[in-house]
Formats: sequence, structure tokens, C-alpha cells
Amino acid sequence: MSGFVKRRRALNINGTRLSVHSGQSVISLGNPSLDHVFGGGFPIGSIIAIGEDKHGNYSRVLSKYFLAEGIVNKHPLLVASLEEDPLQLVEKLPQPVESTTSVESRAEQEPETMRIAFRYNQLAPVDSEQKSSTALGHYFDLTKTIPSTALLTQDITYWNGDERPDGGIGSFHNPHYASLLSCIHRKASEQQFNATSGEGTKNVLRICLNSIGSPAWYDKNFSGDFLRFIALLKAIVRNTLSVCLITVPLHLFHHLDDFHLYKRVINLFDFSFELEAFAGQMEEQANPVFKEYHGLLNITKIAPFNSLASFHPKTRDLAFKLKRSKFVIEKLHLPPDIVDEDSRAKVQMPTLSCASAGMKNRLDF
Repeated sequence: MSGFVKRRRALNINGTRLSVHSGQSVISLGNPSLDHVFGGGFPIGSIIAIGEDKHGNYSRVLSKYFLAEGIVNKHPLLVASLEEDPLQLVEKLPQPVESTTSVESRAEQEPETMRIAFRYNQLAPVDSEQKSSTALGHYFDLTKTIPSTALLTQDITYWNGDERPDGGIGSFHNPHYASLLSCIHRKASEQQFNATSGEGTKNVLRICLNSIGSPAWYDKNFSGDFLRFIALLKAIVRNTLSVCLITVPLHLFHHLDDFHLYKRVINLFDFSFELEAFAGQMEEQANPVFKEYHGLLNITKIAPFNSLASFHPKTRDLAFKLKRSKFVIEKLHLPPDIVDEDSRAKVQMPTLSCASAGMKNRLDF
């Protein structure tokens, strides 16, 4: 028997490409710097979890990137939320930019003139932003929104909790979990049927679940329902051409009675990271190391998806900042220690001396 195995052809789907690390078809989350951190993209059939910051502002920006990337690539979308109207979330999606070398981006990347060691001004600046030479995703301008005419032609399904469950999908005490799973299963099965029957071209379903596990979902059986929901959701996404982005307020799980819920939830995800914002934290705001950033990005899970080994990023010391028109993820680095001479406190160090006739800057022995 021959030891050679015929290689399968890649899925010919718009907005996907083969990963250089695993050979699987991957998609972009809509932010090339975030894709680069996780190896250039996220494989089809995976669940990506974002641990929300305390106010949920930055995680909402990444959700908009994920949906806007689907609009550009003509991917069907499923948007679910109990915290806010999902229709309002889609109406505020950022507009893609034609070129990344705009005047504004060049001004933002222009380094400051160095007053000390001025010879280093002639050297190329160190670009700490996470970039890839083979970027899959697009760049978007947060100051502009996609026109409503482009949204009307897109296949978008909304879920806000008003839909009743069909029954037969799990046994939940909270009916919202069964209702959401029924909606996801029905939409994913429809896409899978169209792809296999030949009635339509193969396409990727982008599922965006906003703030699942927030106080709007709480009841006395929250832990059991939530874990069962993630397990069934994973089974649906894994067996269809789907990718799910879910934002979860993981910082609230530490206040629950189930102390092991956080670890068990993380184990169910394929990829996960947390956004630790500096807003409201006095120590981080006063620290000069973090003055250029708005928070830290902590990677909590990178699973070996359909492979023997998982991808290992070059560094896990990552920070993010929200500029006027884009969300940037960079390598955390220490700023140069340049302080004005006038601001330095002139402190005289004590010296050794035998005679101490009223001189405070000498030490007796």
C-alpha cells in the first residue's frame, strides 16, 4: 500500500485562503493585526471567544470588524444579542478603506524627533504593530459606516430573544439558549444544504454572539445552561461551514458561586483572548509604560485545531489602542527613558566623612 495520500483541494470560497501553518482554510476577523497574532487567520468551524472589557466598548469594535469583513466578502451573517438591538449594531459597521497608505496613517506612523542620540533618527523606525506580508482581511475606517443600500442586499439574520425555541435542542432552564441554538442550527443547515445540493455556491456563515453570559442571561441554573449551550454550539459550528465569534463578560464569572466555571468555559473555546482596558484603573493609567495604550490583550487559548500542534505566537506581550479611525494591536515595549534635566530632582548622595560638623550630606562612622 502506498504511503502517499492525495491532498484535498482547498475550499474555493471568497474571503478564505490556506493557512501557511496548518494548511486549513482560514478567514479573517476583520482586523489584520489580530489575525497575525493568531497565525494569519481563524479556521472554518472554530469558535473564537473575546473576554469583554468591563465596559464592553473595545470588544464591540472587534465584533463590528468581524461583521464588516463578512459584508465585504458577501458572507451570510447571523447576529444575536440580548443587551442591544442587533439591527443597530449592524447599522454602525465601519466602511472599508481602499488604500492603507493614506495621509492620516502616515502621520500616525511618523516617529517623533529624538532629542538625545539624534543619530538614531536616520535609522528605520521599529514598527511594533502586528502585520503580515500576506494579509487576508481588509482595513476599515471607524469614522465612516457602510451605507444602508449595501446592507439591504446582504443575507443577515437577527436574533434578539423574541423567537421561541423549536424544541428538541437540549434541555435548558433558560429558554433563550434553546431559541438561539434553534436559530443557529436552522441557518447553518440551510447554508450546508445549499452548498451540497448545488443550488448555491459554498459560503461561510459568520455567527456573531454579542455579550453572551451577561446579567441578562443570569438565573439560578446559569452555569449548567451556559456550558451546555457552548458544547452544542461547538458541535453545530464544527460540522458546518461556519465561524462563530462570541463575546463573553468573563470578568463577571469570578463573582459567581461556581469558581471553576471560568476554566471550564475557556476549555470549550477553540481560540480565546481577553481585553483588559486601563479605563478606571488608576495604577495602569499612572504608569508611564502604558501611556500610549488603552489596554492589554491577554491570549488565554490557542487550540490545535485539526492538527497535532497549536500555533505559538512570537510574543504574548500585546497591547491595544483605539485610534481615531482604527483599532491597532501592538507588541508591548518599554518607552525610552528620556526625562528633561530641569525635571530631575537634584538629590545629593551622602558620602563618608570623619567630621560631621552639621553637614547633612555626609555619613559618620
